[in-house]
Amino acid sequence: MSGKSGTVGVASEVQTAVERILASILAPVSKILIKNNINLSVAVEILKESLVKGAIEEGADTNSLISLKTGVHRKDVNRLRNASDIESSEKPPTKGLAIVLSLWANDDRFRDNKGQPRILYRNAADGFDSLVRASKVDIAPPTVLRELATQNLVLQHEDGGIELLSPTFIAQIGDAALKAFEATVSDHLRVATNNVLSAAGSPRDFDQVVRYSHLSSASVARLEAEARKLASEYLAHMNAMAHKLQSEDDASGNLSNGRFVSGVFVAPSFDQATTTSAKKDKDQ
Repeated sequence: MSGKSGTVGVASEVQTAVERILASILAPVSKILIKNNINLSVAVEILKESLVKGAIEEGADTNSLISLKTGVHRKDVNRLRNASDIESSEKPPTKGLAIVLSLWANDDRFRDNKGQPRILYRNAADGFDSLVRASKVDIAPPTVLRELATQNLVLQHEDGGIELLSPTFIAQIGDAALKAFEATVSDHLRVATNNVLSAAGSPRDFDQVVRYSHLSSASVARLEAEARKLASEYLAHMNAMAHKLQSEDDASGNLSNGRFVSGVFVAPSFDQATTTSAKKDKDQ
C-alpha cells in the first residue's frame, strides 16, 4: 500500500470514529428534540448554522471555502452569514437565581450564628429583598421568589418566612431545566472538544472520569452514595471560595470578565441482562 493510500485509510478511520461520537451525542439529545417538537428540518437548519460558524472560527473567510468545508450550499452560507443575531439583553434567569442562592449560603448577612442560611422575610433588614438587591441581579425580588418556589428550592412559611432548601440551583422543570442543561452540556463539550483538537504536548483542561463495569447493584449504590457526598462537599467548597474571591475583587475594584466553570456528574447504571450474560460467560 502506498503512503497516500495509507493516509486515506487513517483519515477514514478517524472520520468513522467522529461519526460514532456524533451518533452517541445525538442519541440522548434527540429525545429532547422529540419531546419539544423539534423536527428534522429545524434540526438541519441549526446544524447548518453551527457548521458555518465553526468553519468561520477555523479561518474559512469566503462563502465558497465555507461551503467546501461544510457541504452547506453557498446560498445558505450567504444567508446564514448575513443573518443578524439578536442577542437578548435580559440576564439569564437561571444564572441570576444561582447568584442569589450562592449569596444566601455564603454571605454572613444572610446566615445565622452557625453559618447556615437564615429564614428570611421579604422586607426585613437583611431580608429576602435585600438579598436579591445585594446579589446585583437584574430580576425583581417577587420574580426571584416565584421561580425559586416553582423549582422547590425554598419553603414559604405561613408567617412569611422564606427558608432555603438547597444552596445549589438545580432546575427541576420547564425552561429553567432546559437552560441549565444547555449551560452544563455546552461547557463540558467545549472543554472536551478543545482537548481533542489541541496539539500534542499543549496544555489541556482537566476532564477526567472514573469508569468501572461488572459491579453488583449494591456496589453501584455504594459508589453512587459516596460520589454524591464527595461531590457535594467539593461543590460547596468551590462555591464558597469563588464567592469570597468575587467579593474581594468587587471590593478592590478588580471585577473583570474572568469565567470559571467546574462541575461533577455521577452516572450509575445497572443492566441486569448484561451482568447475567457476563456471569454466564465467566462460568463457562
